[in-house]
Amino acid sequence: MAEDSGAILRHISSLKDMLDKVNEEIEQNIQRTREIESEIVKHSETEKHYLDKEYELAKEVSVAEFELNGLIQVAAAETDLLKVTEGNLEFQKVALNGIQKRLSDKMERFISESQGFQVNILGGSNEDLILLLKEKSALEDESENLKMKISTIHSSSKEYISEILEEVNTENSVLESEIRYKISEYTDVLKDINNLKILFTSSNW
Repeated sequence: MAEDSGAILRHISSLKDMLDKVNEEIEQNIQRTREIESEIVKHSETEKHYLDKEYELAKEVSVAEFELNGLIQVAAAETDLLKVTEGNLEFQKVALNGIQKRLSDKMERFISESQGFQVNILGGSNEDLILLLKEKSALEDESENLKMKISTIHSSSKEYISEILEEVNTENSVLESEIRYKISEYTDVLKDINNLKILFTSSNW
């Protein structure tokens, strides 16, 4: 009888140990479940943060591309302006060549007529000679004025367009660097999000 009681007590003690072990495993599983739930919440918050960052970066890239397109349009407009200015300069050159041709013709006529005047220049009227000299002087003045105008227009146009193109090129370089940086950062965010998704999937298993 005493042996049966001892066996029963040992069996009860063994069952109690098994129950304690089961309870301990249940508690560990509950704790692990809580940890997994906490990790899921953290991953969800981190994923939301990266998604928000991805959205902001995509918006910044879009704005930078819009600004770059605007600068490209400005550069195109300035290029058109340069072409127009060059056309004006060509027109001024043609006008100057015309004046120089007229001056040359007048000079040839003057030389030709002056040879005839040399015979009677002391005894006759020299009004024609005076008129020719005045006309020659006026044409020379007009030629010099046109040369100065063309030189001024050419210099100012080149400096103005050079400054604009330099500014546009500088802004283009800055924007291109910024876009490359944003795209690189955007790619890193996508990689982080993908890694989080993989980690999240493995945690669920």
